Amino acid sequence: MNYRYRSFFWPAILILVGVFALLVNSGLVPAERLDRLVDLWPLILIVIGLELVVRRALKGPTAEIAAALVVLVAIVGAAAYVALGPAIPTGTQTMDSTAKVGNIDHASVRIDVGAANITMQGTSSIGGDLFRAHIEYSGRKPDVGLDTSTGEVHISQSNTSGLFFQNRRFALSLQLNASVPWKIAVNSGASNDTLNLSSVHVSGIEVNTGASHETISVGSPSGTVPITINGGALTVNVHRLHGVATSVAVSGGAVNLSFDGRQSHAVGTLNALTSDYDSATDRYQLQVNGGACNVTVDQNLSAS
Repeated sequence: MNYRYRSFFWPAILILVGVFALLVNSGLVPAERLDRLVDLWPLILIVIGLELVVRRALKGPTAEIAAALVVLVAIVGAAAYVALGPAIPTGTQTMDSTAKVGNIDHASVRIDVGAANITMQGTSSIGGDLFRAHIEYSGRKPDVGLDTSTGEVHISQSNTSGLFFQNRRFALSLQLNASVPWKIAVNSGASNDTLNLSSVHVSGIEVNTGASHETISVGSPSGTVPITINGGALTVNVHRLHGVATSVAVSGGAVNLSFDGRQSHAVGTLNALTSDYDSATDRYQLQVNGGACNVTVDQNLSAS
């Protein structure tokens, strides 16, 4: 007798969703625990793979029973993980983090978050601290660490919004010691970023984001300093010192560029540069890649 392949996995998913909806509506399981299901997405691949292995190794009713047991164990395990594990904290939390400069003579910061509001400030008023970070957040506690061997500060928050319906907050205020050269990398979702780096020697800035508003202030460059911004819908404002050589390349769908007061519009790519860019030793090289891009580059800073 030939048995037709019938997977129990997707019917089981519907049952699992219905059970959790019932538990949440009855108040037996807090709604915020549902975010823990996102941690279990690899289980989908594991269960489907085990089902295939079982059905090829066994035949007939034995295969059906074994496959059903695999799915049942997965459902029970997922339910226990969500219902009994620690819930993700709700409400807005705060945390502060800092580290000493020590022997670090150059540093970098890498930020990996979802939707965010980031303010970065170079300063000489934090004494012997390499950085000071103040974070307001909801969901899982962010990770802030320093690799003293490389000088990299890493700030991250794992995905907590998942496929469900809770809004998350991540607001970072970061002070950087201006006596140390810095390289900046920001990877975020929808974000509003203000990088006040006019008092910091910056070796490079890279921003990878979704829909975002970027305001970046930079001081005197040393060598060719790249500033690269990649995203979807981008509004980018770059302020630099008067007379600093700069080139700009903007590519995307609808592109608007204001470069030192000169307006340009295009579909595709726009380029602009100062007259002394090719001969300058110290200069900024700005590259913006996105869907819809509105870019302004000006000389609105004065030397301190």
